[in-house]
Amino acid sequence: MKPSSTRQAIVAGLALPLAIGGASFAQGQFSGPPSAPPGQNGAPSQPPMSQAAYMSQALGLRSDQQPALQAFLAAVAAPPGAIAKARAQDAQMATLSTPQRLDMMLSRMDESRSLMVSRITATKRFYAQLTPAQQRTFDTLGNQSGQNRGGQSR
Repeated sequence: MKPSSTRQAIVAGLALPLAIGGASFAQGQFSGPPSAPPGQNGAPSQPPMSQAAYMSQALGLRSDQQPALQAFLAAVAAPPGAIAKARAQDAQMATLSTPQRLDMMLSRMDESRSLMVSRITATKRFYAQLTPAQQRTFDTLGNQSGQNRGGQSR
């Protein structure tokens, strides 16, 4: 594999899971508690639960915390058309010269960083609205990387 192909593969390998994961997150396709996927390990099958309902239940949110949850979910949702845009850019990469590809990679990294900063800011804002017990629960939900969370793998 050529060095530029390696870079492209790395960028695509990092960007695509984030885009797909963000789209799943934005669509709110989550169900049940985070411990065991429905229908596995004796866990009863449950209909899918919205992301808002899942987090509200898992964190035990009060009604006065619901607006903060909605603002958080809106801020961390994938931008509309993110997957289609990434696929179109990937297809365009093959037609560009090396300097153009490098510029496009930098542009995509800048966009990704900007999106990450806004999501981090939203997460910190939401986290500040939680009680200490809810913060501990939120921390454990965030530490489940690689584990199945509510029927959807990340």
